[in-house]
Amino acid sequence: MKVLYFFISLLFVSCAGPYHPFGSSYSLSQLEQQYFGTSMEKTFYKSSNNIIFSPKYQVLHESRNFQIEIQRPINAKEDQVYFFYNDKDITKQVESISEVFKTKDRILYRIDNLTLPPVESHNFNVVYKSSPVATPIGKHYPFPDCDIQKMPLLSAAKIRARSSVKRALKEVSNNMHMNSALMAGLIAQESSFNPKAVSWAKAVGLTQITPVAERQLLENRDYTPYPKWGRLPASVLKKYIETGKINKDNDWKLNPRESIQGGYDYLKYISNYWKRPQNAEALPSGLKDNSEEITSVILASYNSGPSRVKRSLLNKGIYWLDSRELKEARKYVYKVKSYCRQYSIDKE
Repeated sequence: MKVLYFFISLLFVSCAGPYHPFGSSYSLSQLEQQYFGTSMEKTFYKSSNNIIFSPKYQVLHESRNFQIEIQRPINAKEDQVYFFYNDKDITKQVESISEVFKTKDRILYRIDNLTLPPVESHNFNVVYKSSPVATPIGKHYPFPDCDIQKMPLLSAAKIRARSSVKRALKEVSNNMHMNSALMAGLIAQESSFNPKAVSWAKAVGLTQITPVAERQLLENRDYTPYPKWGRLPASVLKKYIETGKINKDNDWKLNPRESIQGGYDYLKYISNYWKRPQNAEALPSGLKDNSEEITSVILASYNSGPSRVKRSLLNKGIYWLDSRELKEARKYVYKVKSYCRQYSIDKE
């Protein structure tokens, strides 16, 4: 009930702005200026290590216990803590649903089962003053980053899948020199690591390859599909897979290793699509060289098709992912990146 109340409250106190692909810095809101003056801006942009979030990044694929730790000076007097969500002051709402623990050197706010819906941007900030005259410090709760070109270590222990699937994921990812945590996140969202998953759109396997995607993949790689499987109704296809008539030996999509390989091949196909001059020109200025945002474009294309994404880019520019046409793709991108961050171990 606490979480439900929290987000009902947010609906009344906030109005989320459009998703901004270049939102690496956050402007000072009028409310923050009211409390702290314009001198707050430089401090606010400089993230403080004395404010610690757990989990470290926004979790958008499931509910999670959430904690904010503020390390306070031992001589602190009259602490002041403020919470802002999408430029709205939600301090009272957060305090009303949190368990608060205070010691001589820290303040803890704990919220059980916090849900951050993957349908909008969550610009959540914490600001702290150790006394009314102290210089305030602040920190933004970061969005889960996931870059297709980066190679973080994979936290296999956090993946709920058979050991054979984890092993195939690691081996294929290493061969492809691509982000294994991203592929793990994609599989988690697509099939929940079920090698026999079948959707109403006749997407099959770990990476949910559709008939259209398979036709594109077969142009460059010799996969072996079940004959004319794309013509079967989804209900019949599902029955054939459940009974074993279609299996990993007569359809590559049901073979975990080949399905993962096919997922990577399709991501590569999409990546090459956006490198073609006639498609690259649809990308807003500045986005072309931003690998993190190109990853969002590629993931949205995997979910909704490159043509639909291109249309939204041409119509909406930098707010392309805020398009109504890409409502489901936006959820998909946010969730895959959230899973990806969960499965990543950053290299030191």
